[in-house]
Amino acid sequence: MPYRIAGIDVPKKMLAVVVADVEVEGEYEFERCRFSTSPEHLRLLAEWLIEKQVEEVVMESDGAILEAGLGSAGTVLDA
Repeated sequence: MPYRIAGIDVPKKMLAVVVADVEVEGEYEFERCRFSTSPEHLRLLAEWLIEKQVEEVVMESDGAILEAGLGSAGTVLDA
């Protein structure tokens, strides 16, 4: 049974996203996509993650997203 995870890197005005199925035998295969940080593209990102049946998401940021008031360290957001 597949178990897909996504990693999101936030370098300024775009999101670099990688999805992998970690239940596969052998080497992982990665799917990559980029999204802007506009509200429209954030909705497209959410739709893409649902389409890919992602079950967990991890995100890396330099802290700018926290300074913008969009979240705080330790906060978990459920879709």
